[in-house]
Amino acid sequence: MSITGKEAVVFLSTIEDRVSLFKKDNTDKFWSYKIKSAKKTEFAFDPNTKTGLFIRIDREPPVLAGVENVERISGKDVSTALGRVFSGGLHKANYQASTKDVSVLESLISYYESL
Repeated sequence: MSITGKEAVVFLSTIEDRVSLFKKDNTDKFWSYKIKSAKKTEFAFDPNTKTGLFIRIDREPPVLAGVENVERISGKDVSTALGRVFSGGLHKANYQASTKDVSVLESLISYYESL
Protein backbone atom coordinates (compact mmCIF):
# COMPACT_ATOMS: atom_id res chain seq x y z
CA MET A 1 0.00 0.00 0.00
CA SER A 2 1.35 3.45 -0.85
CA ILE A 3 0.34 6.90 0.30
CA THR A 4 -0.88 9.51 -2.16
CA GLY A 5 -0.29 13.24 -2.00
CA LYS A 6 -3.90 13.88 -1.00
CA GLU A 7 -3.67 11.33 1.84
CA ALA A 8 -0.49 13.02 3.08
CA VAL A 9 -2.22 16.42 3.10
CA VAL A 10 -5.11 14.98 5.13
CA PHE A 11 -2.72 13.29 7.59
CA LEU A 12 -0.60 16.44 8.02
CA SER A 13 -3.74 18.47 8.73
CA THR A 14 -4.39 16.20 11.73
CA ILE A 15 -0.99 16.97 13.30
CA GLU A 16 -0.96 20.77 12.91
CA ASP A 17 0.51 21.06 16.40
CA ARG A 18 3.66 19.36 15.03
CA VAL A 19 3.79 20.40 11.37
CA SER A 20 2.55 23.49 9.57
CA LEU A 21 1.88 24.20 5.94
CA PHE A 22 4.53 26.71 4.90
CA LYS A 23 3.89 27.51 1.26
CA LYS A 24 2.01 26.33 -1.82
CA ASP A 25 3.56 26.82 -5.23
CA ASN A 26 1.45 29.05 -7.47
CA THR A 27 1.12 26.16 -9.95
CA ASP A 28 0.07 23.79 -7.13
CA LYS A 29 2.94 21.47 -8.08
CA PHE A 30 4.57 21.48 -4.63
CA TRP A 31 3.42 22.22 -1.10
CA SER A 32 6.01 22.68 1.63
CA TYR A 33 5.70 22.05 5.33
CA LYS A 34 7.78 23.04 8.37
CA ILE A 35 8.25 20.75 11.31
CA LYS A 36 7.66 22.73 14.50
CA SER A 37 10.88 21.80 16.26
CA ALA A 38 14.10 23.65 17.01
CA LYS A 39 15.63 22.82 13.59
CA LYS A 40 12.45 23.72 11.65
CA THR A 41 13.12 21.03 9.05
CA GLU A 42 11.26 21.63 5.79
CA PHE A 43 9.91 19.14 3.29
CA ALA A 44 7.77 19.39 0.18
CA PHE A 45 5.79 17.12 -2.10
CA ASP A 46 3.28 17.18 -4.92
CA PRO A 47 -0.18 17.01 -3.30
CA ASN A 48 -1.65 15.56 -6.48
CA THR A 49 0.41 12.35 -6.74
CA LYS A 50 -1.61 9.18 -7.00
CA THR A 51 1.17 6.59 -7.17
CA GLY A 52 3.21 7.30 -4.04
CA LEU A 53 4.62 10.10 -1.95
CA PHE A 54 7.92 11.51 -3.18
CA ILE A 55 9.18 14.09 -0.73
CA ARG A 56 11.99 16.61 -1.04
CA ILE A 57 13.71 17.40 2.27
CA ASP A 58 16.27 19.92 3.43
CA ARG A 59 18.08 17.35 5.65
CA GLU A 60 19.34 13.86 4.96
CA PRO A 61 16.62 11.29 5.61
CA PRO A 62 17.34 8.66 8.26
CA VAL A 63 17.60 4.97 7.52
CA LEU A 64 14.07 3.86 8.36
CA ALA A 65 12.01 0.96 7.05
CA GLY A 66 9.73 2.38 4.37
CA VAL A 67 11.91 5.39 3.48
CA GLU A 68 13.16 4.41 0.05
CA ASN A 69 14.92 5.73 -3.03
CA VAL A 70 16.92 8.30 -1.07
CA GLU A 71 18.93 10.53 -3.36
CA ARG A 72 20.96 13.69 -2.81
CA ILE A 73 19.62 16.30 -5.25
CA SER A 74 21.56 19.33 -4.03
CA GLY A 75 23.28 20.93 -7.02
CA LYS A 76 21.23 18.94 -9.54
CA ASP A 77 18.72 20.39 -11.95
CA VAL A 78 15.45 20.33 -9.98
CA SER A 79 12.06 21.91 -10.48
CA THR A 80 12.07 25.68 -10.04
CA ALA A 81 8.88 25.20 -8.01
CA LEU A 82 11.03 23.76 -5.22
CA GLY A 83 12.92 27.03 -4.96
CA ARG A 84 9.63 28.84 -4.51
CA VAL A 85 8.32 26.66 -1.66
CA PHE A 86 11.43 26.29 0.51
CA SER A 87 12.43 29.25 2.68
CA GLY A 88 16.05 29.26 1.48
CA GLY A 89 19.44 29.31 3.16
CA LEU A 90 19.83 25.94 4.87
CA HIS A 91 16.24 25.15 3.98
CA LYS A 92 16.27 24.03 0.36
CA ALA A 93 15.59 20.76 -1.40
CA ASN A 94 18.76 18.77 -0.75
CA TYR A 95 17.36 15.21 -0.73
CA GLN A 96 14.47 13.31 -2.16
CA ALA A 97 12.95 10.07 -0.93
CA SER A 98 9.77 8.08 -1.21
CA THR A 99 7.66 6.92 1.70
CA LYS A 100 5.56 3.77 1.72
CA ASP A 101 2.65 4.85 3.91
CA VAL A 102 1.33 7.26 6.53
CA SER A 103 3.12 5.48 9.39
CA VAL A 104 6.46 5.97 7.61
CA LEU A 105 5.72 9.67 7.09
CA GLU A 106 4.88 9.96 10.79
CA SER A 107 8.14 8.18 11.72
CA LEU A 108 10.09 10.53 9.48
CA ILE A 109 8.52 13.57 11.15
CA SER A 110 9.24 12.10 14.59
CA TYR A 111 12.89 11.61 13.63
CA TYR A 112 13.28 15.24 12.56
CA GLU A 113 11.51 16.43 15.72
CA SER A 114 14.12 14.61 17.79
CA LEU A 115 17.05 16.52 16.28
